[in-house]
Amino acid sequence: MTKMTKAIIITSSILLLSACSSSNEKEQSFITSKEQAKSNTSVTNNPFFKEKKEGKFEHLHGIGYAGNQNAIYFATHEGLLVYQNNKWYETISNKHDYMGFSATDDGFYSSGHPEEGSSLGNPLGLVKSFDNGQTLMNLGFYKESDFHYMTVGYKSHTIYVVNQEENKTLGQGVFYSKDDGKTWSPSQLNGLPQTAAGTIAAHPTDENMVGISTSEGIFVSRDNGNTFERFTRKINTTTFAFQEKSIVFAAVENDKPILIKQSLDTKQEEVLSVPALDEKDHIMYITFNPANDNEIVIATMNGDIFMTKNNGASWTKLASKGKI
Repeated sequence: MTKMTKAIIITSSILLLSACSSSNEKEQSFITSKEQAKSNTSVTNNPFFKEKKEGKFEHLHGIGYAGNQNAIYFATHEGLLVYQNNKWYETISNKHDYMGFSATDDGFYSSGHPEEGSSLGNPLGLVKSFDNGQTLMNLGFYKESDFHYMTVGYKSHTIYVVNQEENKTLGQGVFYSKDDGKTWSPSQLNGLPQTAAGTIAAHPTDENMVGISTSEGIFVSRDNGNTFERFTRKINTTTFAFQEKSIVFAAVENDKPILIKQSLDTKQEEVLSVPALDEKDHIMYITFNPANDNEIVIATMNGDIFMTKNNGASWTKLASKGKI
């Protein structure tokens, strides 16, 4: 892995980097407008999906409530899995290796690699889907860059990418775009400590707010990553997610995982319960239902997935070591 400006090194990189796949280099057209996207009906009524009653996923790359469907999308090494109404679903095609997966109110953004045998070129560059992954729109860097670490504001659609290798447009570092990739600006990262970073996340509505988790806590920027200030107390954070008025973050304290919801306004902490995890396992991803802040989903490094609908008072296990 190439070292980023201000030592932006993402934890879990060994796991994620091993998930890269290869494919052929044949050309295929992307859709060029939202009007060309297919029907974005509910997962349960969409023939693009079929129920998956059992199975195991490898290498989880991101989670989120894509497209305001009250369904949780899981980006894996072999395509999308969706959990809705207590059932699991998988796509019947387009099982791409989605990296940097970011759910938004109108679909999702991603990068990564095409599935084996696909006519799409490798890597995918920056893509967006309005229809559950049935079609993809190319936003740039096709067959040029693979952004393993990126984030997009759920409603603002501000895109942040961690660019590990220089391309024709971007150098190394963190860059952001407010116009779906048409233009890019560098984030200066002033105030960020010289330490390894874990997760980069954008605020759902504030187009200027972005945060990065580190072993020294979460640092938040209100000017698109140009200047950062520590938001949390000094604590080894593993991942986090912005809600409209708070940050939900996972950390390790006294060798044990903890989960905290902290107000963006008052910085008051609310300690949430943590489901039983295997020793040395930690929380790798956090997402929440944009229609209900009390509905939170977490995924661990070992592939355990849990959901709470009551702000952590109780948890339901959705997957165990990647097995559903």
